[in-house]
Amino acid sequence: MSVKPKGRPRRELDEALLQAAADEFLEFGYTDANLGRIAEAGKTTKPALYRRFPSKELLFEAVLEHISRDFELDLSFLLVDRPVAQLLYELALLFYDKLGTPRVMAMSRLGAHESVRFPQLIINFREEVMSGFMAQLTGWLDQLNAKGVVQMSNTLDAAIIFLTLAGRTHERLMGVQLAQEQVEPHLREIVRFFLAGYAPRPR
Repeated sequence: MSVKPKGRPRRELDEALLQAAADEFLEFGYTDANLGRIAEAGKTTKPALYRRFPSKELLFEAVLEHISRDFELDLSFLLVDRPVAQLLYELALLFYDKLGTPRVMAMSRLGAHESVRFPQLIINFREEVMSGFMAQLTGWLDQLNAKGVVQMSNTLDAAIIFLTLAGRTHERLMGVQLAQEQVEPHLREIVRFFLAGYAPRPR
């Protein structure tokens, strides 16, 4: 009696499908993404895809959670005994480089394009992305606050402002790029602007 071979383990199948779906959504967007192509790229069948993800929207939601991992950052270099301006420059450069990769640019473009159709999904995606590094950053800013190096009423707001300035997402989505020799002076000017804005006020 022959034994029917088992299929792939569920975790392996999920990973293959989510990676294939991520590539498809990032390239074609939600509307033009094709589930047949996703199934083929994931080396499975369309019925098998539907058994795991019963709708395109559920698959899209799972993909957003999956690709949020691409934003994880190691901020262990943020130490209170190092010069603040230099650390902020290193942070700005890290974020600038991260947001400039083709995959992350495609993620930003997808989020902006689908925010009208799926506002809550995109909000959740943004929060999931920030959870990968924001606690480290705000914790460091809290320490600077406590030492009197800066004066911030809300370190989360300050962190978002800094990363928005450093990342230049909107300009880059419109194709406006800095020449390589412009990057360092531009980011150091952002650091000066940021520190001036949050300098302790005389009592």
